[in-house]
Amino acid sequence: MKKLFLTIVTILMLTSLKQIQASVKFTSLGPLDSVMNVPAPQFSLKDMSGKVVSLIDYKGKVVVLDFWATWCVPCRNSFPAMQMTMNKYQNDKNVVFLFIDTREKSPNYQSLISQFLSDNHYDFYVLLDEKGADGVQNKVYKTYQIPGIPTKFVIDGKGIIRFKNIGFDMNKTNEQVVEELAGQIEIAKTAE
Repeated sequence: MKKLFLTIVTILMLTSLKQIQASVKFTSLGPLDSVMNVPAPQFSLKDMSGKVVSLIDYKGKVVVLDFWATWCVPCRNSFPAMQMTMNKYQNDKNVVFLFIDTREKSPNYQSLISQFLSDNHYDFYVLLDEKGADGVQNKVYKTYQIPGIPTKFVIDGKGIIRFKNIGFDMNKTNEQVVEELAGQIEIAKTAE
């Protein structure tokens, strides 16, 4: 009887595992929300003052990329935790946060960004995604094969994406989000 029970449990577990694996969506950058180990696509974008910034500029540092837009409510909801995480790492010169504004719909989005950051006292370093072939401000967004925003990537000092986080979980406290992201940053700092 015990063997029969174990056999049934094993079959159910394997069936469930296959269903879970079949339901996970993949891109060439891995599962949609996952631990990863792939090279980060390189990019060069302008910041809010027009300075060109490249991912390669941060070689040797852990980079947190946060793709967002002013109209994106989950993006805005994630920002208090992002500011808290930045504050936690403010004295760590080996961790950098880049906020890539993408997929804006308003022609005056740069002034909307400035106003939003000022109104909320965020000191994010914002880069502006470029227009892609389709005329939409989404060139780097598409390069990173993002299914939606917000999406965050944690990239290690060798330029390898270690983590991808899609969306924002409203059920987590800001402290829980900070702890989770800080854990990913610490793992990326020690990645070989």
